[in-house]
Amino acid sequence: MDETFNSIAFKLQEELVDIITSGIDVNDYQLIMYKYIFISELKVPLFEDIGVEICDDSFVLYVIPDGLELDLLRKLDDVFDKFKVTFMPNSYNILKMKFSLCD
Repeated sequence: MDETFNSIAFKLQEELVDIITSGIDVNDYQLIMYKYIFISELKVPLFEDIGVEICDDSFVLYVIPDGLELDLLRKLDDVFDKFKVTFMPNSYNILKMKFSLCD
């Protein structure tokens, strides 16, 4: 399972790096697709309404902390090695993780 997780996450990372570095606008359908990959393929419990947000130099995951395993966070951090992970405060019971592109 870890091999499948790593393979999918690595491909996703490469695609997100391309989007961020080239400044491509992402439409709603693509955001839904990325949210689906994180939820279904990588088993990351994302908040349904937002889930994934792509910014100029980063992407943000809105994670539901209930039942979230720390091992999953470690695996994400390990595989997404072209990004620096920052946990951001928010006023909701949601874990906001910002993945900023490393220089």
